[in-house]
Amino acid sequence: MQQPQSRGAPAGKSENNSGEQVFMRMMRMSPEEREKALSQLPPARRAQIETSIRNFQNLPPETQMRQLDRLERLNSLPSKEQNQVRRAMRQLQQLPGDRQAVVRQEIRHLAPLTQDERRAITDSKEFRGRFSSGERQIITNMVKIE
Repeated sequence: MQQPQSRGAPAGKSENNSGEQVFMRMMRMSPEEREKALSQLPPARRAQIETSIRNFQNLPPETQMRQLDRLERLNSLPSKEQNQVRRAMRQLQQLPGDRQAVVRQEIRHLAPLTQDERRAITDSKEFRGRFSSGERQIITNMVKIE
């Protein structure tokens, strides 16, 4: 039996993918090409994209590279997994600040490990005692793009 699709995501498509694709295309363009492409957009959309680009360009270069790498990894996942990661990103943002910090730290801790090493940790009693089921799901999904 087929699983129901997430709200707003047509069958086989991932949520919010078009905005990420536009951003990636814009970042690959020369300033002149970017200006030409932006000039063809509705004013509100143009302003939104320009703000995203400006915010990105204000980041330190190493942060920019990490974000681009994560976005590339996210876009390389099957659409179902992309949607799971995007949902986990939203859920992570909704956690209280102290829990966000703990969950982010665990994601960073698990990221460099092999799948088997991660599984040994996430299946442990200690891990299950430290994180709620929702937090464990966030960690499991977010580590896919770290």
